[in-house]
Amino acid sequence: MVARKRLSGAPDRPVSLRVHATREFGDTVPQLPALAPYALALSDYHAGFETATLTLRSSLGEMDELRAALFFRGPADFFPFEAYALDLCRGRTLDVGAGTGIHSLDLQARGIDVTALEILPELIEIQRALGVRRRVQADFKTWADDRFDTVLMLMNGIGPVGTLDGLDGFFAHAHGLVEPGGQLLVDSGEAIVVGEPDPRDAARWPATDAGYAGEAWIELEYHERRGAPFRELYVDMSTLAAHAARADWSCDVVFEGEEGGYLARLTPLESRGGVGA
Repeated sequence: MVARKRLSGAPDRPVSLRVHATREFGDTVPQLPALAPYALALSDYHAGFETATLTLRSSLGEMDELRAALFFRGPADFFPFEAYALDLCRGRTLDVGAGTGIHSLDLQARGIDVTALEILPELIEIQRALGVRRRVQADFKTWADDRFDTVLMLMNGIGPVGTLDGLDGFFAHAHGLVEPGGQLLVDSGEAIVVGEPDPRDAARWPATDAGYAGEAWIELEYHERRGAPFRELYVDMSTLAAHAARADWSCDVVFEGEEGGYLARLTPLESRGGVGA
């Protein structure tokens, strides 16, 4: 994790704070769009508020404090699966859900032609300031303006598909993103339920039919401002492989970490011998 010394004259409180109304536990009216707390926290960190911290709650019982510094790490602080995935990148590369661009910057330094794809304009601006050369603001689930030899999806980059139906839709869409002989590199992990469900917590999440355990709800909060809940998919290895096969992708797990986390390499079934083979 990057440790940044406070810049001379840098703020000692979030520069993004504005007048706002709080909402009580279980209130169904969202205060902010789903990813707005994430964008605000990262923007504050980039502006010099080095203790900016997100709170993440999930329907799996998880509650984590995420330091914004996590999203500004350099290569020396990458997790092993990140470093391994970056080593596998070949040819023209699309960094999906690029965030602040830390993986794109590493690939640029290696001489790889990389495009950072990110939906949030605040993070596109951070990428620009940090030196990411090729940036696209778009939703990866619908954008298909180009094709690449490698499509990189790190930090549970497949998660925003939300559900297994969403995963199937993305696998169909991704055939238009990957060149013949190309590859998808994605990491995920099996959903882990933390503790016993609290009936009081049910009011926080939208009512949905019980489905695959990894179809989680996530809520982000930053300085008492909560975003709307959104779906995030955590998919185990065998389920990913089964859905990939139905959509004409091969799936090979190339790295396994702790607590069910893994990195998978997917290739179109008609071109398994291509880039990075």
